[in-house]
Amino acid sequence: MGSIEPSVYEPKQAFKTPWVETPLVESANLSRAAGCRVFLKLENVQPSGSFKSRAMGNQILSHLRNPAYANRPVHFYASSGGNAGLAAVCAARSLGYPCTVVVPLGTKPLMLQKIRAAGAADVIRHGETFSEAGEYMREVIMKNKPGEDDNTAKIALHPFDNQPIWEGNSTIIDELEKQLPSAATAEEEAAYRGRALPVDALLCSVGGGGLLNGLVMGLEKRRQQNLGATRTTPPSPIHLLAIETAGTDSLAAAIAKKSLVSLPKITSQATSLGAVRVSETTFRYAVAPPPGISVHSAVLTDAEAARGCLRLVDDERYLVELACGVCIEAAIGDAASATANSASSVSAAGQGQSVKRRKLDAANSTVSIGDEGYGDDRSSSNETDPETEQEVAVDHAGHESSGSPPLKSKLKQLIPDLNSQSRIVIIVCGGSNVTIETAGEWRKLLAEGWE
Repeated sequence: MGSIEPSVYEPKQAFKTPWVETPLVESANLSRAAGCRVFLKLENVQPSGSFKSRAMGNQILSHLRNPAYANRPVHFYASSGGNAGLAAVCAARSLGYPCTVVVPLGTKPLMLQKIRAAGAADVIRHGETFSEAGEYMREVIMKNKPGEDDNTAKIALHPFDNQPIWEGNSTIIDELEKQLPSAATAEEEAAYRGRALPVDALLCSVGGGGLLNGLVMGLEKRRQQNLGATRTTPPSPIHLLAIETAGTDSLAAAIAKKSLVSLPKITSQATSLGAVRVSETTFRYAVAPPPGISVHSAVLTDAEAARGCLRLVDDERYLVELACGVCIEAAIGDAASATANSASSVSAAGQGQSVKRRKLDAANSTVSIGDEGYGDDRSSSNETDPETEQEVAVDHAGHESSGSPPLKSKLKQLIPDLNSQSRIVIIVCGGSNVTIETAGEWRKLLAEGWE
């Protein structure tokens, strides 16, 4: 078991960073579809397969730098059966320390396999919910772990709600500051002067809010550094789009109620977003962001999230979870699908014929997506609801005959003044609980009318 020598505290750089600087790439295909310049921040290439490597890695470093743990063996514990647990194991192991993960009984075999393969000291299955697993971890496992002496520092890790996690995620902004291209024209230079970054919008998904918190903190730090920039008028704000799926939309619910609320349960397949309640800091940032930032909330369906995942598969050759794909679809929306839809719909619909579309939800889909583990009260089991069908009229172009034009993307709805030179960055948060077979099932369901 790893132990910490006093000498490691000076300097702090004695610990290596358990995450990597990820690439920023501009996507020609997605830019064309979105009608603006789309940059992808590829957090899917982190050691654990998601941005959680920053979050859990920096949280672990914050504990290792605590002088109270000098000359003591250290053992980390995480109650997560998803990306947070996997990232905790990857980060702890890379630094030479053990990490035990406690998961609910319903955690999917794929994630169990990946957590074990990453080198977990132990993987313990207990309880029907993550709150039960977390309580068992703290009250039983951490207090009675056999083979450890009384001097062992047993440290519980939270998946999204503490300052070191947010600081770890804020390093994304530090990297973007170096990676985003410089202004190409005097007009661009004038438009971006005084902003935290030379960018118009950032898109991220929201579960408990750790990623959003980190992005806001990073932008605020950069804004403070740029306060000396001279302008005749204040710069336009950077738009931050906080994207959720229906059934995990705890932030949208809190904004609507103007207070923190808890969802009764998680009903979306995007369970990596499955915190029934966002952090208090996330709520504050959403309703009253710092100067220079405008936060927008948007909610999409699981089917739209799946469509976004398949866009990444087809256009960029990246395989990610629904929790990540939802941001791609928020940027693109109907813009890219109208042409493809018209080709398939015209033959079926003729000049206004009715066609049937199925509506599928997480409860009756055959796709299994692993849970992230935010310590909430959602059940690991699914309830089955009957399938419903709805008839809609479609015209010769494949659009619903409502007399209105096709819907724009959430991005264009929320920020209508974007143009072909506007810059948006999508945080491709990644996720490891997805396979080629999963993507194939999504494609099949979408072809059958999943909405």
